[in-house]
Amino acid sequence: MHLEKISHRVTRDAVHQATREVRQGLLDPALNQWFSNQGLDLGRTLFASLCPFDQHTYTGTLVDPQGRVLEFLVDLDEPDNSSLEDVSDELGPKHPEHPEADPCDRITMALLMQQQGDVGNS
Repeated sequence: MHLEKISHRVTRDAVHQATREVRQGLLDPALNQWFSNQGLDLGRTLFASLCPFDQHTYTGTLVDPQGRVLEFLVDLDEPDNSSLEDVSDELGPKHPEHPEADPCDRITMALLMQQQGDVGNS
């Protein structure tokens, strides 16, 4: 897939930025600890999206080193009530091999980056 359009680079940069925010601990150290407790290698995980949902609560989508797409809802005040769900089988057009895939979609881009080994050194 040709990824030289400006819109593709913007999407790639957005995934790198979200990933960098987590890796550099710019959000909350407890969030990084929660991800680590779930067995995620943050140095090889890409964050397609990451949004503060409420105070101490984050939601988003990540691609782990095995290429699985996981949605999360993390409540740092109640980490045992947080969730990490594998949605890989439900991707549809977000999967890069789907005929309607769009590299401007952050999940599609994160999967492409993971496939190409572009996990960044953020």
